[in-house]
Amino acid sequence: MIRSLIFFICLFFIQNIFSQSVINKDIFGFATSNTFTYFDINSKEFKENCNEISPKLLRFPGGAVGNFYHLDAPAYGINIKEVDSLIGGKFPKRARGLISFSKKNNHNNNYIYEFVDLAKQHQSNVVLVANMLTGDKKDIIAMISLMRKNNLDVVGVELGSELSNKSYFDKGYTIKQYLSKAKDISEYIKSVFPKIKTAIVAAPIVSNKDHRHSVWNRSLAKQSFYDAIIVHSYAKVVKGKDKYGQMIFEENEGSQEISFLNYKDRVNEFFDRSYPLEISTYNSIFDNMPIWITEWNLQYSKKTGNTLLQSLFVANYFLEILSNKEFKNISLTTFHNLAGRDFGGSVFQKKNGKTYIQSTFNSIRMISKIFALKSPDILKEKVEKDLYKYTIRSKDSVSMIFYINWSKTAKFISENNNFTKQEEMFGSKLFNLNSDENGITYSNKIHIEDNELKAYSLTIFIENE
Repeated sequence: MIRSLIFFICLFFIQNIFSQSVINKDIFGFATSNTFTYFDINSKEFKENCNEISPKLLRFPGGAVGNFYHLDAPAYGINIKEVDSLIGGKFPKRARGLISFSKKNNHNNNYIYEFVDLAKQHQSNVVLVANMLTGDKKDIIAMISLMRKNNLDVVGVELGSELSNKSYFDKGYTIKQYLSKAKDISEYIKSVFPKIKTAIVAAPIVSNKDHRHSVWNRSLAKQSFYDAIIVHSYAKVVKGKDKYGQMIFEENEGSQEISFLNYKDRVNEFFDRSYPLEISTYNSIFDNMPIWITEWNLQYSKKTGNTLLQSLFVANYFLEILSNKEFKNISLTTFHNLAGRDFGGSVFQKKNGKTYIQSTFNSIRMISKIFALKSPDILKEKVEKDLYKYTIRSKDSVSMIFYINWSKTAKFISENNNFTKQEEMFGSKLFNLNSDENGITYSNKIHIEDNELKAYSLTIFIENE
């Protein structure tokens, strides 16, 4: 009797642990900024590559482009005069490049129709970005209507992107202007689509309470017209000066070997302390509102872009968001970019007319296996320093185990005979590039009785039927 009671208590405890980490498929999202400028999404090559990922959520138009998007014009409908008058920094030059490329390639239709094709291909949910600066609020209603007409689920609308940034502030944009427009557009959306959620742009956290970012967040926190806050996350692991998610000056920290071991330690510190603290601060300011992370990545640089370190970071990010209770308020995420011209930011890069598959592709297609399951949940365990185990169970009665080995040495684990190694990704050095011959190895061959976790690796074990 006592043994039975103990058994059921333990079972109840385990079930409750897992129930706290039920997986939300909107976590597996991707922004599509510039994707339609540089890629033919209906080509066989793009479809095959994207099918390997099978995104559950897609964002349109995305980022700074979304702040100047117009529905009634070709491509992204960008008016360069609006850009020049409302934003500083590098975007005006980038906008000119986008316009020039789209004209050169006779992109005469608005990209929203290609976005619909892409979302329908994967039956992805959709998050839209509203043009808060010069857009007609009826456009966002038309965009939602178009998605619904194509049987796509619009999970929400972002009320702008990164509008607290200095590049807008230097042109005279204020929190007062943002609040007035955000409230107006949010209420208009809800008057037509009462169930559509809207999210406001939260500013980056700073310690100075008098800083304009702190003022911005306090002003927003007093309002109640929105359903979530938008946060962008770029984990900085390279010392130096950064701006808008990209390193613009990088310090020399010694050899590649030494530097990347430092970067690895900072990645682990990011997940263990810095990021939970940042999210906790947002929770405190905004009273535990749902959080949308609509751009995230390793803060990419010439040193870490397309490396094994970045690939492992991306896998680790997904698994931590899914399993760590400190992140339970994060209800959706979209990775920095699906496809574009940038190095280190996009999963697929187009350069000189050729497609390059970046290192993040390997880990993302492995992580996608989780989101193919029915009602999965996840439990994390720190096995030892630099070695993490994530156990996933689903109502399909399918179980899998992910291991991330951040150590420079191989590990041997003692899984029972019910599990078989199915996939692995690894490399001998964290600075290995996906473009290097044998730099990063990916294998999806079943390995019977192979319990080795390679150094610097992501490994999947699947429960035998």
